Amino acid sequence: MTSAAAIKDVKPVSSANEVPKHPVYDPIRVGYFSAPPHVFLDERTRKLKGAIYELLENHISPEIGVKFQWDNNPTTIPRQLQTLKSQKKYIACLLLLVPERLTYSLFSKEPYFYGTSVIVVHKSNPLKEVKNASDISHMVFGYSQNAHITPFMRDPAIRLDNVGNSNYHEINMKKLLAHRIDGIYGPGKASTLLFLKKHGLTDEFRLIDLPEKPSPFHVVFSKKLKEEVEEFDRAFEKLGGRKFYLEILNNYIDVSKLRQNTYGN
Repeated sequence: MTSAAAIKDVKPVSSANEVPKHPVYDPIRVGYFSAPPHVFLDERTRKLKGAIYELLENHISPEIGVKFQWDNNPTTIPRQLQTLKSQKKYIACLLLLVPERLTYSLFSKEPYFYGTSVIVVHKSNPLKEVKNASDISHMVFGYSQNAHITPFMRDPAIRLDNVGNSNYHEINMKKLLAHRIDGIYGPGKASTLLFLKKHGLTDEFRLIDLPEKPSPFHVVFSKKLKEEVEEFDRAFEKLGGRKFYLEILNNYIDVSKLRQNTYGN
């Protein structure tokens, strides 16, 4: 795998001096929710950053000849889904493949990342492994309102305390620190790893992988963007696909701490 330092020197596939070999599309609006290290607002610079932001802005954009207009603020998943259903040209950059969503949107051919579902508990909690829903049925886990829930966590014995805010991950972590919930559920381990590292909490909490398959994250396009999604698929494959994305992601977290099948093997 390319080192974290090397990826900083990776140049966009197309040079600004080259004659484009692809159509030049109108600007496309991009929606997101705060999901470090994939996409988030840098507190110091007040600018967007993250692995999926870098992939789209620095590599996909010049390759397919499209300018992305990122929303000024993060939005909830329900709001993004509603916009995808409209007649607008719109991209949601970080959504799970759910069959119902295929009726009103177009998914990238390949997921750019597989997220491992986890729960986070305080290290004082004796729980160290989860095999069945009964192992955690006595606990309450923070999550996001109206967001997709992976199969294991749909068991009726499991209780979720959902937050209706685009920054749900940070809100839930604060609630866990205040002992208002017993743990946090998340379909993506990468976000939790970065949050704990950023706030110096790595030694205080335990991440426990859930016994289920990893979840595929896609770039999702409104139905009006059929040509653009085909161009995205071509460019993503040319760049190196998921391995290239992990090289970018490695600038934010140690990807070796992700479960092996996160690589899509």
